[in-house]
Parts: sequence; structure tokens; C-alpha cells
Amino acid sequence: MGLHFWVFVVGLPVVLFAVAYSQCFWTNFLNCLLIILCSALSFNYAQLLANLINDQAPEWSAFTEFACMWLVFIITFLIAKLICNQLSKFPVRMGKKYDTAFDWVGCGLQTVVLYGWICFSLFSSPVGDDGFAQMMRSGVPSSVGQIYGTVVVGLPSSLGMSMGGQSFDVSKYARTRIQRAQDEVNHDKK
Repeated sequence: MGLHFWVFVVGLPVVLFAVAYSQCFWTNFLNCLLIILCSALSFNYAQLLANLINDQAPEWSAFTEFACMWLVFIITFLIAKLICNQLSKFPVRMGKKYDTAFDWVGCGLQTVVLYGWICFSLFSSPVGDDGFAQMMRSGVPSSVGQIYGTVVVGLPSSLGMSMGGQSFDVSKYARTRIQRAQDEVNHDKK
């Protein structure tokens, strides 16, 4: 097991869980909804923004989609979180007897959703290292990312909620993005 395994399969979920642990169930549940909404928005608009940048600076082509995806995600999440905090100023508690159990459920839920989004976004990552590419082809992050992509992007597109009327193929998306990163690395080595 390489460094990529320890960082993305062990370390990242522990860090995400630790960040969400101090929040109550209601806050974690709202964060899950915001993550899903903002990730869907960022996925849909990142490619358009990346194409505009690539027209002006084609040498950045491997990096722009990933950077735009995260830039749009962070901006939309911060705005949505600000609005959400104004609308829901007080945490909803389930009663002292159930608080701890519900807080753990909310923490686990947010960890899974955010980890799924991160794994899905890693498909468009510009990292072409062989160990990373192998992990993203057949490792835990690949499986989690494909499940997340299927539920958040693929399912709505198969129900007719897509631009151009085509359903989204997560496997094809993952293959093309991972191959693009490896081609970029192989091109730089020459």
C-alpha cells in the first residue's frame, strides 16, 4: 500500500470526520445538502469556465477543469452557507437523550458526502502519477467517486435533467480524465 492509499483512504476520512464532529446533527445535515447542491453546480459549470480559460491559455488545460470545479464549489458553498446561517441561526436538538447519537449520525453523513465529492472531483485532478492513477482506476476513492457521481450527476441526467439531453456516464468521465492527466505527465517527460 502506497502513500496515496494512506492519504486518501485513511487520512482524509479521519480529517473530514474530525472537522464535522464538533457540529450538531442539524448543521451536518444542512452541510450535506449544501455539499450536494454546490458540487452539482460546480460540476456543471466548471467545464464551461475551463473551456473559456483554455481558449486564452491552452498550456493550463490539464489543471483548469479541476481548479474551476473547486473554485466554483468553494464560492457557491460559502455563499449558500452564509445564507443558511442567516436562516437557521440555532441548532436543532433532538433531546438530551438522543443528541449524541444523532450528532454521530450527522457527522458520519457529512463525512461520507464530502468524501464522495472529493473522490469524484479527483477524477479531473491533474495528478498523473502512476500510483495515483492506479488508485483512481480501481481503489476505494474510485468506487466512492463513481457512486457519488452516479447519484449526484448521473441519476438526474438519466431523468432528463441534463444539458443537451444526454445521460452522464461516470465511468467514461473517470477514464478520460485519468488518461488526460497521465498523457500530460508522459508528454512532459519527453
